[in-house]
Amino acid sequence: MSLKRILGVMLASRMAGRGRRRGSLGSAALLGGLGGRGLRGKAGVAALGYMAYQAYRDHQSRQRASGSTAHAASSGSGSGLSGIFDQIAGALGGEAQSTETPDPRHQQAAEAMSDDRALLLIRGMIAAAHADGNLSTDERHRIAGQLDEAEASADERRLIATEIENPKPIDTLLARIDDHDTAIEFYLASRAAVDSETEANRAYLTLLRNRLGITEDEAREAEELAP
Repeated sequence: MSLKRILGVMLASRMAGRGRRRGSLGSAALLGGLGGRGLRGKAGVAALGYMAYQAYRDHQSRQRASGSTAHAASSGSGSGLSGIFDQIAGALGGEAQSTETPDPRHQQAAEAMSDDRALLLIRGMIAAAHADGNLSTDERHRIAGQLDEAEASADERRLIATEIENPKPIDTLLARIDDHDTAIEFYLASRAAVDSETEANRAYLTLLRNRLGITEDEAREAEELAP
């Protein structure tokens, strides 16, 4: 199964879209500028960033192979993820910068992440998306587009559909988190999945911070990475 690929596409589409609208370079920091201290220096966060970045690169490669470009596709009907991935290119500073090779340590961190861990983070994103009620029709269409972009198999589509219709209780998910690094990854993925401007989502993120032991500094940096 390619659950890490699905997770990468979900992260890229959610984070780049919001970061672009708000004029933030948080998505660029996650996708192309990881390293140093704080959350950016953690292997798990680097893995998430690499998977999202690779999702963008794969999309660009397919666009070139088909004789198209992400920009041209995004000017059409708006279906699919072409426009969102074009936003990632803008966040990264344009095509020339986006073709740079990421730090190999980030790739190694992504390869080391298990599909079980990727599924836990996907489930966290789905649970977060349900925080303010059931998923809307538009949100379901977006997820379907993300699965298309990730070239998900029939089994993977059934798995995600089951998770959407029957999201795991938060207590069940948190019981699987037994170290702080995983807690940070879970919080960052969950933060990427929601818009923090609604009261229900703010309350959910506060609940997660308290239950996961996320510090104020870590939460603030997560806001920068997932604006």
